[in-house]
Amino acid sequence: MLKSKSFLLLLCICILFYACVEPYELGVQQEQKILTIDATITDLADEQTVKISESFSSSNVVYALPVTKAKVEIVINNTERVPLTETTGGVYILPISFHTRVGEKYKLVFKKEDGTQYESTEERQSVVSDITRVYDEFRIDGIETSLGNRPANYVYLDTNDPASEKNNYMWTWKLWERQGVCISCVGGRYFTTPVPARCRMEAAYSEVTYDYGCSETCWQIFYNTDLNVYSDVFSNGQSILGRLIGKIPYYSASGALLEIKQQSISPSAYQYMKLLANQVQNNGSLVDTPPAAIIGNVKNVNKPDEPVAGFFMVTSVRTNKYWLGRENASGLATPLGLLDHAINFEPSAGDPRRPPLAPCEESRVRTRFKPDGWVN
Repeated sequence: MLKSKSFLLLLCICILFYACVEPYELGVQQEQKILTIDATITDLADEQTVKISESFSSSNVVYALPVTKAKVEIVINNTERVPLTETTGGVYILPISFHTRVGEKYKLVFKKEDGTQYESTEERQSVVSDITRVYDEFRIDGIETSLGNRPANYVYLDTNDPASEKNNYMWTWKLWERQGVCISCVGGRYFTTPVPARCRMEAAYSEVTYDYGCSETCWQIFYNTDLNVYSDVFSNGQSILGRLIGKIPYYSASGALLEIKQQSISPSAYQYMKLLANQVQNNGSLVDTPPAAIIGNVKNVNKPDEPVAGFFMVTSVRTNKYWLGRENASGLATPLGLLDHAINFEPSAGDPRRPPLAPCEESRVRTRFKPDGWVN
């Protein structure tokens, strides 16, 4: 039981990092597959997707198998139905024109290929105010780690909370840093031929780690890992001032770009997130046994006691791009760098073909495309 509860909590964290909720005891075995939902729809004119998978753990590692060939729809106000189209395994995309509207109610419904039907509770789109100010301060001992305190910039924001209704907030961030190393080889060297290019393990270099520069401009991308939610139940209509949004490690002195998203969420989504945050962020770490497993707002229509991880969320979003110049750190600390080791470029040793440069491979955590708002 303890292992299954820890597993489900870990699944919820993995999903997030993409009705009232109460602790719920789940009598499942650790090796059982758990249906997991990653679904947030917004009022932004962005591509919107729903991801459905079945997850299981082995040796404390979570694996996800895509749920394909499902019939997935968004139901608006219990009348209009918007079908989604499967693009890649387990990823279903909404029409490009789709975005949520304030005051309307949305529900996720889908049927697996075997006929099993699932649906979420209704989630209502609420308004969210603009971010009025973003600012930061530098702290030498900003982040506590097992290896000691690390320098960081604390980023804050101000916003005006409307008095016309109760509001619940969630804040997330995304960080771009310039990356000068595109591959590191542990115990060998990087070769571009024969294709595909790769690190080749060599006995003569078994104790060496070599780094290789980028053949094009490259940015590393980081995302928040803490859940940051707030309810105005005791402060309705008052300005929210100095809300801590993130502790950004002092990776580089040359500056970085931070994108902050302020989102409105429903009361049920807030309670889910708050409970999840309390269990994870106030109980030490994911290896600690949580007091109870939690479930989201998606149910098996014919078997409501089936555990389903994740939460179908409807949010309104306001975005702010903030240039983190880091001038306030000048002379106070040494930048940490983006690698977990000191850079060690392979010497050329007179061979004009070596060392080669490595490409900036496009992924969720790396891009060669200059982010909008980057300051040269």
